[in-house]
Amino acid sequence: MKALSNSQFLNCLISTALVLFTASMLSGCKSYQLGSPAELPFDSIYMQPVSNDSFAPQAQALLSAQLRDAFIRDGRTKLVTSAEAADAVLLVKLTEYDRSAAAFDSNDTEVASDFDLTLVAQVSLFDQNKGDYHFQERVLQESSNAYVSNPYANAAAANTQDLLQSEHQAMPRLTRDLARKIADEVLSPWQPKE
Repeated sequence: MKALSNSQFLNCLISTALVLFTASMLSGCKSYQLGSPAELPFDSIYMQPVSNDSFAPQAQALLSAQLRDAFIRDGRTKLVTSAEAADAVLLVKLTEYDRSAAAFDSNDTEVASDFDLTLVAQVSLFDQNKGDYHFQERVLQESSNAYVSNPYANAAAANTQDLLQSEHQAMPRLTRDLARKIADEVLSPWQPKE
């Protein structure tokens, strides 16, 4: 037999190490799968239009649309257009909307320049097949920020129009995040009532 030179031996050793490394990496991922492995106790869901008992402006229409979008993106359950055709019915009621000052104008400490907005929802999921709730009146909330003052404007204090505009711009972000939280609550692994 012919002896291997040092460079051939080194190349063989590196090749073997690369093959072993690649094999170990591929075998480590063999049980990985995309998506959520959680099995839902329902196949279809109907979402009643969101009701609004809070003073959040235009929040129920935004939240309804964004909830539908969240369920469609997830894809594990089918959205249906009537409660009779659904295995589960989602009920969402906005119960509270809070606006509190988070930062004040440096020239006038009575004037807020930044607000924290909080939207609270009560969420229930009704099982149409059993005639009982999977869960009832869970309280979920989301917060966002509305910056009122324009740092590039000449006016030192924010006026009411600035507040309304900043609140209007923050509302889609606030409802989108709340919709994701509600969808996670419905679609996450949880134990149904026995």
